[in-house]
Amino acid sequence: QFQKPLLEFSGACEGCGETPYVKLLTQLFGERMMIANATGCSSIWGGTASFTPYTTNSHGHGPAWGNSLFEDNAEYGFGMAVATAARRSRLATLVSEALENKAGDANLQKLLSQWVRDRDSGDKVHKYLQPLLAALEAQRSIPIIGQIYDQRDILPNISQWVIGGDGWANDIGFGG
Repeated sequence: QFQKPLLEFSGACEGCGETPYVKLLTQLFGERMMIANATGCSSIWGGTASFTPYTTNSHGHGPAWGNSLFEDNAEYGFGMAVATAARRSRLATLVSEALENKAGDANLQKLLSQWVRDRDSGDKVHKYLQPLLAALEAQRSIPIIGQIYDQRDILPNISQWVIGGDGWANDIGFGG
């Protein structure tokens, strides 16, 4: 409860039951969140054209938010999750190759080894993400390290969320 929420000033109707849940999610997963949002009430307070209620942390990172039709948001969010998993799998293969070939200095090798071990734990990776990014940037002239550096956006463990209102969950979501 003491984490800075990355949802503020939602503009939702007074007493809206959705916003406290989403606010809590941003406190738990914050800048690692990728949100697939169904068109409906949650897209109105969540992505009105002239402003967004989502904010960033002190490093300028915040949740990624995308909107889909009311009817296909589950598939839209699932597609985002599958794509992220495929990209992270490819990244893990690259990191393993870099470790096998001893690409980069000893510090980078240590950080990449930690990432392979911890890659599914957002909190663990977060502790050494900045030093890892700095080491990758400094050594990106090595071809395989450059390929890893180019995919740095998925080094953190992405937390995928599919959000919709009660109509989406009961009317459409109930069917599949």
